[in-house]
Amino acid sequence: MVDLIGNMVESIEEETGRIPDAISVVIAGAVDARRGIIRSSPNLFGGTEIEFSKMLEERLGKIVYIENDATATAISEKIFGNGKSQDNFLYITMSTGIGGGVFINNRIYRGSLGMAGEFGHMVIDPLGPVCGCGRRGCFEIMAGGKGTLRIAEAMNTYAKSPYLKKIPPEKLEARHVFDGAEAGDKECIRVIDKVVENMTRGVANLVNIFDPEAIMIGGGLSNSKELVVDGIAERLQEELKTMKRNVEIFRTNQITVELSPLAVVLYEKEMPSFNYERIIREMRQKIAEKTK
Repeated sequence: MVDLIGNMVESIEEETGRIPDAISVVIAGAVDARRGIIRSSPNLFGGTEIEFSKMLEERLGKIVYIENDATATAISEKIFGNGKSQDNFLYITMSTGIGGGVFINNRIYRGSLGMAGEFGHMVIDPLGPVCGCGRRGCFEIMAGGKGTLRIAEAMNTYAKSPYLKKIPPEKLEARHVFDGAEAGDKECIRVIDKVVENMTRGVANLVNIFDPEAIMIGGGLSNSKELVVDGIAERLQEELKTMKRNVEIFRTNQITVELSPLAVVLYEKEMPSFNYERIIREMRQKIAEKTK
């Protein structure tokens, strides 16, 4: 992986003639950004406690920042997205699993080991199914992509849904259930109603813990904006009961996700005196000068 990224960076430098003084690598996994260590990333690395920044810095001779993908998107929301005007907000990614990033008092919160934001392993039903982490009824097993398929199976939706019957069982994904609900399939709607109920319960817990001004929701499931983002927004106040408060809910723009590696470098290089407007203004000025 180090050689792969190193070769990629060197190829880009050769093609563009531009030499960056720092790069960032955004990965899915447990990351200690302060120490530049990948604690674990089962899908990419077999080991744990990998000194990834150090290895890549030695390979490239430049500063390397690493960050968890959800945390990186939260940073990108702060710089480029809906978080620009928010001091306290949450980014929640809802896909196969559920994760996120936290901004508290205008600073990203990583926790003592860099593992803050593991929202998916907050229990919302202690009698629920066993999660991959070993606990029962975690947020992501109740409301993520795998949770959606589990609920559909429990409701025997595959056998009763005209929409899902058209899809080969081995190719069935959570997005198909959402697509079916958007198409008006009553059985899919029943499943998504339960999924969004679970999502809202989890989001309400996070609101009570962090008291954010806003919540940004991304990930594959958020593509069904009316069902997921708008659905949570409509149900949240009722779920909060007597703890109601104003919380803005946004869907994360895909461009914000794609800009997350750039956002990480900008954030790390400029903190603690981070001036977003100045940086963006200078970037635009440089682009304008080069296009004259």
